[in-house]
Amino acid sequence: MYEERRPLRALVRMGEKTVNFIAFLLILLLLLYSAYSIWYTRSLARGSFLSDELAMYRPDGDEMGLEELATVNADVRGWLTINDTHIDYPLVQGEDDAKYLNRNVMGEFSLAGAVFLCSQNAPDFTDPYNVIYGHHIEGGAMFSDVLEFREADYFETHVWGTLWRSRDEAFRIQIFACMEVDAFDELVYQDPHGVGAEALPALAESILSRSVQTREVPVTREDRIIALSTCEDAESFDRVVLFGKLIPMTREATHALKEQDHK
Repeated sequence: MYEERRPLRALVRMGEKTVNFIAFLLILLLLLYSAYSIWYTRSLARGSFLSDELAMYRPDGDEMGLEELATVNADVRGWLTINDTHIDYPLVQGEDDAKYLNRNVMGEFSLAGAVFLCSQNAPDFTDPYNVIYGHHIEGGAMFSDVLEFREADYFETHVWGTLWRSRDEAFRIQIFACMEVDAFDELVYQDPHGVGAEALPALAESILSRSVQTREVPVTREDRIIALSTCEDAESFDRVVLFGKLIPMTREATHALKEQDHK
């Protein structure tokens, strides 16, 4: 009888070892995932807010500016600021729209990526319709504040921004709409070259008709529009897009703006 039980006991012990091994693997996987999550979150945080290294290149400063930043990376196209938000970043443009998804303004690997102009747009913002992309990073970094514009109170109190091209050239941004779309929306993500000046008023009307928040801002064929696009979350194709009209500023007005911002 005892001899008959030995194989059964051995089988039970083997089963226990297997269960313990599987439990150990699961615990190890959970620990590794937790460590990865911590690393991923910290890596995003490190690269997503405006650093002191980049802040010194702000075009409204006294010493350095976009010209100096362009010597570090020739892909630099400007500096984008939306007043009273965390959106305050240099703007780059790659040969395709994948280049700066995981590279920072210096061209180095970064999970937070960079704020970048659509590769199909003219680099000097002479196109009637310009699309700018930025990641949605939890905690208010990059383009996460774009999502706030869906709320009526926030939209009402945030109207202006600035797009700097150089120390002496800038556009005022007058925000006029916020839209919820998906990543395949043919109106928002159409080829910018397909939007001629004559089509711009109709495009603005279509944007206003589909947006969750709007304000009356006249758009003519002589104007230019920018769209700031970000994802609603990392697990879906939902997007939130903020639209503004670019208003060219004179050199005198640009210098006055710099002086005002320093006060």
